[in-house]
Amino acid sequence: MFRTSMLAREESRIFEELLSRFDSLDDEQMLAAGVTPDWSAKDLLAHLAYWERAAAEQVRALDAGTWSPKKRTREQIQRINREVAEANRATQRHHLREEFNLARSEIVLALRVAPDQMEETSPLARIVSSQCVRHRGHHLAQLRAWVERLQRSLSTEMESSTEKMPIHFGYRSAEE
Repeated sequence: MFRTSMLAREESRIFEELLSRFDSLDDEQMLAAGVTPDWSAKDLLAHLAYWERAAAEQVRALDAGTWSPKKRTREQIQRINREVAEANRATQRHHLREEFNLARSEIVLALRVAPDQMEETSPLARIVSSQCVRHRGHHLAQLRAWVERLQRSLSTEMESSTEKMPIHFGYRSAEE
């Protein structure tokens, strides 16, 4: 058994940091591949929004009494991920963010009305732990690394461009 509030706090912490990391990127950075070899930050946001909707659907099924665990093969998941990335290339960033937020709100609501303690094997705990903590946490680590690489690259560019710039202090020398 574990406390639902602890699961909710971890879910919230990861979600908030993801949004903060995405918000720290400009449009050009959001579109540049590098979060993974094939994905941009925008592709990752689309991926997270898709799987968050899938988790919200599971929560709705759980509430309706029709939930059953979904077993997908690795190949099925990879195909879905490719299709999601392709389908969302033209989707605007703020729409993806809204989808991610909306789907997440259903999960947050389910946690609010859940018992104070849950078995780790309970369906809601499994959905939230798997989709909202482990899955998001995995991608948060990738996004952190991407943002850090971008920051290092920017600071290296800034250093090299200032080394080449003449320094002027706003006064004329006797030779001018």
